[in-house]
Amino acid sequence: MGRLIAAAAILGVLAGVWSLRGRAMDQYLETQTYEDIYYLPPPEWLEVMSLGHRRALADLIWLRALIYFGDEFANKGAVKHVFNYGDSMLALDPDFKRVYYWVGMAGVYTPTGSSPEFMERAVDVLRRGAERFPNDGELAWEAGATINYELLPQLPKDDPNRERLKEEANDYTMAAARLGAGPAWLVMTNATSLRKLGQTDRELRHLEEMYAIIRDPKVKAQIEIRLSQLRNEAYAEAFRSTNEEFERRREEEFPYMPSTLYFFVADPIDITIGLEDPS
Repeated sequence: MGRLIAAAAILGVLAGVWSLRGRAMDQYLETQTYEDIYYLPPPEWLEVMSLGHRRALADLIWLRALIYFGDEFANKGAVKHVFNYGDSMLALDPDFKRVYYWVGMAGVYTPTGSSPEFMERAVDVLRRGAERFPNDGELAWEAGATINYELLPQLPKDDPNRERLKEEANDYTMAAARLGAGPAWLVMTNATSLRKLGQTDRELRHLEEMYAIIRDPKVKAQIEIRLSQLRNEAYAEAFRSTNEEFERRREEEFPYMPSTLYFFVADPIDITIGLEDPS
């Protein structure tokens, strides 16, 4: 009987503590006010303060940055400290790939809208990411798409940087296509952009390169049509036949190997066979 009484008393105390804790938390939350304040010291200080645990500290800042971004959206803030959080995390861990994506997104899609200057800072972070990870097609796509579809529409038509940015965006999206990233229509969009810039030779090389990589039959058919326009129908047919021969060899010799890898180990195939004037 004594044990039952003691257990009941303990349960009563725990229930009271839980109730008081809930009330205290409710009161605390009610007294909180929104403030857009950045509390962290400069990135170079953080490197020292991490005491060698740089990645661990970067992870903690990542959690705080996500909470900050959510608070800004809830309170329709300007998200003005997003780059401070990004710089701090990348100073501690430059291989923290998700940060490049996050800053590139958070610097463009803000609750109050982003100015061209704000977007340019987001693009700078994506540039750093694409340079740090040159084999990441998604980062290249994010950089190119952000310039093409977010930054350029915000710039005046007479902005002297427009042409330079267009070429830079093309370089990124072409790299993304080569790495198998981006949407299926990206190859033809790249070709159209190069044609508008008057870079027909680059357009031709891009289409030829992508023809061997693309698996979508609709896109391949579009490439054939454009190649026939750029060269002639016979050249496009020869290119198609060469690609089929390439795929036949791959299936016979290394069926388990992707085309992009087999390209480096296969014997070269002369695409000019049967053409009197391949140019």
